[in-house]
Amino acid sequence: MKDEYKPLDRWRQTWPGEGFQDFTGFDGEQSFGRIQLDQTSHNKTGLWKWNAHIPWVRDHIVPHSGWEATSREACRRVEEYYAKLRALHGR
Repeated sequence: MKDEYKPLDRWRQTWPGEGFQDFTGFDGEQSFGRIQLDQTSHNKTGLWKWNAHIPWVRDHIVPHSGWEATSREACRRVEEYYAKLRALHGR
């Protein structure tokens, strides 16, 4: 069994107190992505949807969203995407 990914950035519940499996990633005060347990998509129920949303992005890299089996792997995908965008945009 491979080691479980340990997120590099800070993740917090998107809707605190609402009970949703939904988290937003932060680099300081900048939010950069979100993961959420998919409970509605056909053939994706139980997977973790990830997507990136960064306001200063001029050039996008694809894919910028997808599904992973675990929340940790979804975090990894968002954090890797964010790192690539920072490098692309010189940040």
